[in-house]
Amino acid sequence: MEKTTLKDIADRAGVSMMTVSNVINGKSSRVSAQTTEKINAIIKECGYVPNLTARSLTRKNSNIIGVIISVDNQDENYLENPYVSTMIGIIEKELGKNGYYMMFRSVTKEKDMSQFLKNWNVDGIIFLYPDFLKYAENFIAKPPCPFVVFDQPFNAPKVINICADDRKGLYLATKYMINRGHNHIAFAADYQGNAILTERFLGYRQALEECSIPFREDYVIACDPSYEGGLSAGKKIAAMSNNLSAVVTTADICAIGVMEGARLGGLRIPVDLSITGFDNLNLCQYTTPKLTSVSQNIAQKARIAAQKLVEKIQNDSDADDSPCQITLDVEIVERQSVIALF
Repeated sequence: MEKTTLKDIADRAGVSMMTVSNVINGKSSRVSAQTTEKINAIIKECGYVPNLTARSLTRKNSNIIGVIISVDNQDENYLENPYVSTMIGIIEKELGKNGYYMMFRSVTKEKDMSQFLKNWNVDGIIFLYPDFLKYAENFIAKPPCPFVVFDQPFNAPKVINICADDRKGLYLATKYMINRGHNHIAFAADYQGNAILTERFLGYRQALEECSIPFREDYVIACDPSYEGGLSAGKKIAAMSNNLSAVVTTADICAIGVMEGARLGGLRIPVDLSITGFDNLNLCQYTTPKLTSVSQNIAQKARIAAQKLVEKIQNDSDADDSPCQITLDVEIVERQSVIALF
């Protein structure tokens, strides 16, 4: 069966190809309602699918959104990170609802970012998990298209910045431990030089100070917020000869690593060591015990990012240069990984 063309639709409707094109592209203000209805009926009957490449050349847009992630190691499977895969799934679904397609790209150096922008006509970009300033500083003052970042410590024109209240998150986690009788609480993360983790560390410190609990440097367990980092931290905690009864972490996957490392060191979770995660990923429900975590509502975070980007694209992003920063609230989701000492 031959593929239906734009000319075929026009011939059957008895109109010009331009009229059919206008209807397909939503520019039907000069086309009568009756003609529009007739053309749409023929399109549906024939199963006609517009050529997106041709449409993008005509309309000077592509309906493609670039989603960028930075990786330190090209051999790393970044989709194994549950935070990344969860965000990508929700972003793709939300973009699809609005008629956009997602182009996923990893970068390891600034040159990769420049080549991506040069070679691909994208309508917008979502920087999912990058060292943002390292990769975007060359175009942040004059961006080629609207773009979204997550949890960045700045407010800039034309940037949509979606944040979680990171300081409050670790404040809540630490207070949650204190309210259950824990006074010896470790903080597991190598926070120095990382703006997000530093905010979370400050929330930990704030909760200790409010409750007159002395801060102890030896209770800061420097580790990468990954399973491997947590595993190492858990083993270290198990080997420490002190009164530690609890640990707060900055990522669920790290908390799961801490749980396993502590178990290998002879500790029982939560009898000997209580623990909280951060993110409230679905996998928190599948650990033993189930992991108590700080929820930053990842689904909402991803949906808002996609929605705001689409709005900016469709409302002519050049018309409004004002920054857009949205900070989402956080909350503790209680499960089984924390025990009360009283």
